[in-house]
Amino acid sequence: ARASSSNTACVASFGRQVAMERIGRIAKHVNAGAGLDQHLTPAPTSAASSAIMTKLKGKIAALAKDRTALKAELLKKGDTKIQDVTVEMAINGARSMKTMVTETSDLDANKGIAYRGMSLFECNEKLPKAPGGEAALPEAAFWLLLTGEVPTSEDVSALTAELHSRSALPQNVLATLSSVPKETHPMTQLSICMLALQKDSKFAKKYDEGMKKAEYWEWALEDAMDLVAKIPVAAAHIYKRTFKDGSAPTYNSKLDWAGNYAEMLGVNSSEDFKEA
Repeated sequence: ARASSSNTACVASFGRQVAMERIGRIAKHVNAGAGLDQHLTPAPTSAASSAIMTKLKGKIAALAKDRTALKAELLKKGDTKIQDVTVEMAINGARSMKTMVTETSDLDANKGIAYRGMSLFECNEKLPKAPGGEAALPEAAFWLLLTGEVPTSEDVSALTAELHSRSALPQNVLATLSSVPKETHPMTQLSICMLALQKDSKFAKKYDEGMKKAEYWEWALEDAMDLVAKIPVAAAHIYKRTFKDGSAPTYNSKLDWAGNYAEMLGVNSSEDFKEA
């Protein structure tokens, strides 16, 4: 009975210590952001970045500042009525209800999908393409969504190189994937891989260090870039182990993001397949 009581006390003491450490981290995080005009002055921090990431962050910061000012102006008319809501709209899952202000993308029943106000046809026409290709590159669309600007071919090439530099999967992720039965649904396998990447989250590390709220977006962007770079590699590993011989995909950093993904899958070696 005494041993049991002692063990219980030790567990309780350890639990209190863990709780206090967590409260300390939260307090550090809150205090770091106290007294700052965090929502009106978004700006890149001093984090080490490549030239293209520095440029991208600068554009996002400038756009966020403009949009914050626009939000303040719109809120001055916060009582303005937008539309009437009917029972049918509610029953049909908020269909046709105007309930959100968004600029990144839009789905119109007649015009289809638009990125930053540009139809997909316009995007394919104006965004940079791979040499000799006819389809706009996904990296270019990503830049457009993040900045509201059509990137130059040089920007897209630099962004592609940045994604290549972040693409390696840590060994713990590959080990976790190898422990999952091959019969597991591919999307479940992908979810497991993405969750296993949390250990290396830059956002989580900076959050625990007490970063300011004005810095959230930058470290969220860093994690997003890592995910965009690693998802095709994880997906190719999953495809090979689930539907093929389980061999590791061959990575080709000379290709763009989508072209390399197509080659890693090995479904079709033709240039038309990579272009599509």
